[in-house]
Amino acid sequence: MANQIKVKLFESSYPILIGNDSLLKLVDKINSFHLSKCLIVVDHNVNKIHSFLIRKIFATVDCKIFLYVFTANEKNKNLKQVENIHHFLSTNYFGRDSAIIAIGGGITGDLAGFTASTYMRGIKFFQVPTTLLSMVDSSVGGKTGVNFNQQKNLIGTFYQPNGVYIYPGFLSTLPQKELISGAGEVLKYSFLADKKNYLLLKKNLEKLFSGKEVNFNSLITSCLKIKANIVMNDEKELTGLRRILNLGHTFAHAFEVESNYKLKHGEAFIAGVFCGLLLSEITGYINKQKINLFFKDISFININDLVKDLNPESVYKTMVGDKKNSSSRVCLVLIEDIGSIVVDVIVSKELIIESINRMKKMI
Repeated sequence: MANQIKVKLFESSYPILIGNDSLLKLVDKINSFHLSKCLIVVDHNVNKIHSFLIRKIFATVDCKIFLYVFTANEKNKNLKQVENIHHFLSTNYFGRDSAIIAIGGGITGDLAGFTASTYMRGIKFFQVPTTLLSMVDSSVGGKTGVNFNQQKNLIGTFYQPNGVYIYPGFLSTLPQKELISGAGEVLKYSFLADKKNYLLLKKNLEKLFSGKEVNFNSLITSCLKIKANIVMNDEKELTGLRRILNLGHTFAHAFEVESNYKLKHGEAFIAGVFCGLLLSEITGYINKQKINLFFKDISFININDLVKDLNPESVYKTMVGDKKNSSSRVCLVLIEDIGSIVVDVIVSKELIIESINRMKKMI
């Protein structure tokens, strides 16, 4: 029996289903719309491993199914790839009564969602995340986008999916490195709600890093309940509440760019959260005793060695160009305590670089 979370929005509410029968529920949902065509946009690696499952599940869909396979990496997350999918949709006569289904990680979801939002001013769109990072975060909330001019997600839209269908079984085929790549987002959520969630998510992170069995249904559900609540109260970042989800993100995006994407998003994000915590102490939002306690709690989490080679000055310059900033000033999300987050904090270059250098010493 799938866990269900309802994302209730003013214009477009949708379900999140988490469980072994979630893909069958997706087929039922697609059939209820009486669509003419569906395009599955799928990552090459996912299709290679799960092609039989994908064919088996979608064999019972009432409309015609098409497949678009691409290599999901940051360099392919661009307008050219969107144009290629638009061309595929157009030449195969996809109309407004059609849909796109994204099967893959965050890159696949962001790219397919942006394509769905711009083709014929918007067609139906479903998310089927296959990585831990996309399951606990990026598949929910309606942010779509592509990279442009060496900046992450610079061009994009807010476009909510018609449903998010999470089959944790996909995680069984991922290497440990890929699972750990999702740990940064889980770590972020541990600070966003309350002590109960903090302890629950920390316990699961410890199991993940030690290679023990993790209850992924529970882990994913806990993270998405927090995110869904935030999105329902600030869908398009108008009140500032949703910006708490950016804890660590500005650092992480800069680390990715400066590593020429050798760092995976999740790996960069772990380093980004560490910098966010350190900067919170440097700027006086949290005391040294409390921050040391947090770092003791998460001492089992390791930062990727590639971060050591990044130049803090170059990282800062990339941070200045981040879309979340205003008037070339770096605006960051910092923490006072579990569940007490401060947004839009303008921080000087010197303090940002100090936090990066202190983070690098922890590697």
